[in-house]
Amino acid sequence: MDHVDPDRLAGLALDPADASEDVREHAATCPECAGLVASFTGVRRRAGADALVAPPEHVRAQVLAQVRAGDVAMVSSPSVETRASRRGVPVWLAAVAAALALVAGLGLGRWGADTETPEAVAPPVDTGTVVAAATLTALDSDADRGRASAVRSEDTFTIRVSATELGDAPGVHEVWLINVDGVRMISIGLLASGTEGEFDVPMELVDQGYRIVDISVEPDDGDPTHSGVSLARGELA
Repeated sequence: MDHVDPDRLAGLALDPADASEDVREHAATCPECAGLVASFTGVRRRAGADALVAPPEHVRAQVLAQVRAGDVAMVSSPSVETRASRRGVPVWLAAVAAALALVAGLGLGRWGADTETPEAVAPPVDTGTVVAAATLTALDSDADRGRASAVRSEDTFTIRVSATELGDAPGVHEVWLINVDGVRMISIGLLASGTEGEFDVPMELVDQGYRIVDISVEPDDGDPTHSGVSLARGELA
């Protein structure tokens, strides 16, 4: 008995409505051809595809080129190859048919129909290297109050602060770097969101010992000095 070309059977698996009447009738009565159609359909289903869309000619040509070059591992399945070899059909041709089913199942055929160009993927942003970190705790109870980290980027450090449970006392939350000598301190900015912030500081500050991150609550009184009310503190290490 003559059998239908596997490529036409793959087309039947893609869209039965587009297949010719003789192909549909033969696949309905021939166990071997029906098995190939089932295998091609299984490839598409294993790919998690939604509604099938026939691939454009340039996609089909690319698949054919890859398969002819021997790159069939990803698109052929054991069941397809086994049936093809039993019928004397070249394995690469069966793989082409399976590849076409897979390509359409993945929706690559939509590329030929869409007129919009896919958006370019932005390159990854260099976020620097974290060189030190600190756990922020309350001064009176050692309760967890968040995290701080120092990120090195070129000639600066970025101090990143993420705080929690700072309370609802009136005023603003100000971030300070305190020197390890316990005497000197520098304000590096306000937590604009109340709990999150990033602050660029010169490297020499950290090198000089300004490694203690302090969050204070400051009243709106125009006084630039530390209020003396620290909500959280931790040393970068």
